[in-house]
Amino acid sequence: MNKKILSVFLVLSVLLTVVFSAGAQDTAAETVKLTILGTNDIHSYTADTPDKVAEGETAKTGSIGYAKIAAYKKQVAQNGPVLLFDSGDATHGQVIATLLEGESIIWLMNEAGYDAMTPGNHDFNYGYQKLIDFNYMADFPILSGNLVYADSQMSVLPEYTIFDVDGIKVGVFGISTPETLYKSSPVNTEGLQFIDPYEAGKYYADFLRPHVDLVVCLSHLGLDAGSEFTSEGLANAVPGIDVIIDAHSHTELPEGKLVGNTLIAQAGEHGRFIDQVEIELAAGQASTDRMTVVSKSAKLITYGDLVNLEPDPDVLEINTEIEKQINEISSVVIGKTTVDLDGERETNRKQETNLGDLIAQAMLLETGADVAITNGGGIRASIPAGDVTLGQVITTFPFGNYVVTIEATGQDLIDAMENGLSDYPELKGAFPQIAGMRVVFDPSKPAGSRVVELTVDGKPVDPAATYVVATNNFMAIGGDEYTMFADDKLLGEYSAFDEILADYLTTYGTEGLEVDGRISTVQ
Repeated sequence: MNKKILSVFLVLSVLLTVVFSAGAQDTAAETVKLTILGTNDIHSYTADTPDKVAEGETAKTGSIGYAKIAAYKKQVAQNGPVLLFDSGDATHGQVIATLLEGESIIWLMNEAGYDAMTPGNHDFNYGYQKLIDFNYMADFPILSGNLVYADSQMSVLPEYTIFDVDGIKVGVFGISTPETLYKSSPVNTEGLQFIDPYEAGKYYADFLRPHVDLVVCLSHLGLDAGSEFTSEGLANAVPGIDVIIDAHSHTELPEGKLVGNTLIAQAGEHGRFIDQVEIELAAGQASTDRMTVVSKSAKLITYGDLVNLEPDPDVLEINTEIEKQINEISSVVIGKTTVDLDGERETNRKQETNLGDLIAQAMLLETGADVAITNGGGIRASIPAGDVTLGQVITTFPFGNYVVTIEATGQDLIDAMENGLSDYPELKGAFPQIAGMRVVFDPSKPAGSRVVELTVDGKPVDPAATYVVATNNFMAIGGDEYTMFADDKLLGEYSAFDEILADYLTTYGTEGLEVDGRISTVQ
């Protein structure tokens, strides 16, 4: 080869090397951003509902509602790619959901532009077949990587999905809480099995990682210390998860929670916040390389942040039309109360309340049983003094539970009290609201050994004797871990809770109703 030509060739080679090398460095230096919006435990609080404030003031807190969630997603999308997820307990809780068996919520979520969700325990409340129907109705996948049929081990729902958002590949899988087996009626999950969440999480994180830039888990595990499986435990067990959009414990995480390299986000309850997770990713060295996460952060979008945001008109129209139909049914007055009836989560799950006393007493009068017991977690909303409507009662007792009587031993009653009081002073859905008996317990003792005294009609309970117990159909088959009742003889079935409460209010009212200390700690 001519030396002059060879010299030119070498110079060009060096220049090309420099150019391509610089290009690779520039690519590596480039970053892209993805926003993930998350909701959880909305419990069918579908509409923009401000908290009460003094006249002339503007509410800064309240339930945001799907119309503004949709509008906010569109606003964020103007600045870059965005995904909207829900981590469960969306389709049950309020009249707008329960009277239409959750279908109304799927309609709204479709219009709001959700990209995926995972089911919470209350999304099973209409039976798991209805949840499968939801997955067909939804314009987005409902994911669960650890829910299988017990006999075949086949998955009940899609386990994962992969999004390609502006070139960013996002692998998303769902994890459902095994607590669903007793935190929804056991009938609703009959024939199903929940695989260990940590094992399932590791499988899907490892499976997705080579194919995506970001691994996201939609988790309905929560952060309650009393739960066997939590999202914090999942993050520790599966460090390959980049982001967990969490639910179940109704926890507010203003800046998220970093566990190792996994960022956990959770937005309280009832749609009062939206998770906003910002992910910055750097492009790979070569076109075939996956991106790497440079930074990630989380914050909560509040009602006040969106107070001036115009709601999405299409979602608003659907919500308004559904509410119009529901209101015609639910606005019928069925009774009256002279006092506020306490149906708050924070009280009914750890102490005796006036509404707990009232419903348990109504169960006794309905059935003529010796004692009555119902779970505080089944009481979902307060009822203010004044006229009581069907809608209020259904909101307070949304599960459609009815009263049954069973024949139980005194030991069953003792064991039931131990179960309900085991987590005190922590909140527990199984906390007992009772009538016809009184219990004194010692919270300093280990769980399972706390009952100091249990009396029926002023007499100590005889472990060997039998008693007629009024309870709800959920607990009678072992719900909320009341397994001591599961094999007891069924004596009778009675009206639903909303009917019993309505009849009691009409007949007896609430004059003089107050907590009487039937559940107390040792002095």
